Amino acid sequence: MVQLSFKSEDIKFAHLATVYSLGSPGNSGEEVERIKEIRDLLKDDIDKATSTIAFSNRDIIKLGAALNGVINELKQFAIGNGRSMVPGFSQAVQASFPETRANPGFAMDLIESPVKLKRRLSININDAHQEIEQAQETEKRTEPRWKFWKKL
Repeated sequence: MVQLSFKSEDIKFAHLATVYSLGSPGNSGEEVERIKEIRDLLKDDIDKATSTIAFSNRDIIKLGAALNGVINELKQFAIGNGRSMVPGFSQAVQASFPETRANPGFAMDLIESPVKLKRRLSININDAHQEIEQAQETEKRTEPRWKFWKKL
């Protein structure tokens, strides 16, 4: 597990990333529970100066992908006059950034922050990818090559 700390402005975008991730298909039951746990921790810290949360390598990779989704969805939110295809995303944006209620186009001004957050996390994301790849390679090496009990 890796401890990641978020500054006050980054907490909101990390929270939006969890909302985005929960609204996207393809999460297993265990992943959904972990994303909800992280979402709740971030929501509790949304008005604090910092938030520190322990992330697994898979959590970090998922966060990075979700930040890409947040960037795209903020554009959609601005262009679509406050609408989003991701369930709960519009409400989360409006709750985090009340100025978007009256002016959904303001979301375009917010895009720079999740881009910067993703850039800051890029080292952690790359490290997580490498550690997962190394673990998979180690697992392959420990399996016997010839399995006499299986037919070829």
